[in-house]
Amino acid sequence: MNPIKCKTILTKSKLPKVDYCYNVYIGCTHSCRYCYAEFMKKFTGHIHDEWGKFLDYKENAIEVLKKEIKKIEKNKWVLLGSVTDTYQPIEKKLLLTRKSLEIFLDYQAPISILTKSDLVLRDIDLLMKFQKCEVGLSFAFTDPTVSNVLEPNASSLDQRLNTLKELKQAGVLTYVFIGPIIPGLSNLEDIFTKVGDIIDFAMAEALNLRCGNLNKLIEVLTELVGKEEAAKTINLCRNSEYWLSMEKEFDRLCKAYKVVNRGFFLHK
Repeated sequence: MNPIKCKTILTKSKLPKVDYCYNVYIGCTHSCRYCYAEFMKKFTGHIHDEWGKFLDYKENAIEVLKKEIKKIEKNKWVLLGSVTDTYQPIEKKLLLTRKSLEIFLDYQAPISILTKSDLVLRDIDLLMKFQKCEVGLSFAFTDPTVSNVLEPNASSLDQRLNTLKELKQAGVLTYVFIGPIIPGLSNLEDIFTKVGDIIDFAMAEALNLRCGNLNKLIEVLTELVGKEEAAKTINLCRNSEYWLSMEKEFDRLCKAYKVVNRGFFLHK
């Protein structure tokens, strides 16, 4: 883990329904084995490091944010953490995300958070004070064994469910991000059964086979389901008709649970 200095901290976003991205960390130690953000290594000086094993933090993030926050236009949304989770385990010590939230709160900047960590509950006192704030938890599986293999350092599925419940009870807008959907391992019906009554909206994402992570994906899928099933899974991921059926199923479940459908994202 290394401290670095940044010249700027707020960046214009190309993501849907998000205007700015804000990242205080580079890299991610959740070590999700399906992660396709490995392509970021070539932009961060970690070309020879294993993705999921390194983390840098922007030690001057708060200082730079104080200077840049005035450029956020009214009612423009800021996503905390885009290619990395803003609630890394080291956040317990560094408090960079919490200190950032305090600044965003002073300006009542609309914020969106997506995380795999129950550490977000530490900051519920701040989140409740925002006029516009949404917090999402990532769910792709309901089988703890699968999650333990594919998301080894993320909070457990039960911890994430409890996090959504507590946020919802506190009046914070909540959502679930179902991604990546992996054929045979992700069951949309099961996920909605668990989260349908504690979320306001949902998003979903197809498994991304690009960005140089295919060999790692095949390796871990073989570990989970065997070589033959792993091959079938990869073939399904290349089938546009399969993803069309998943998109329709996702929309059906959103309507059934009276949850707003914020989008089903494909990688072409």
